[in-house]
Amino acid sequence: MCLAVPMELTRVENEWGYIEHDGHEHRVSLALIDKPKTGDWLLAHGDLAVSRIDSHEADTILELIKTNGGHCHLHNHA
Repeated sequence: MCLAVPMELTRVENEWGYIEHDGHEHRVSLALIDKPKTGDWLLAHGDLAVSRIDSHEADTILELIKTNGGHCHLHNHA
């Protein structure tokens, strides 16, 4: 099962953002994010950032994923 994962926005280029997860950079569409800026925490699924969250919520979700033995990938599973 895939889920949206919290990731920090490291740079913005037009409608695209670059986020980091496990030391890897990924490009996502920012079409659903109002006024994105570097340092925002975003929930991302596949190639789409679906919402902005605060850092506390991001930490909580990442800890839940970690403690449940899960790991997430940003690949499409079509």
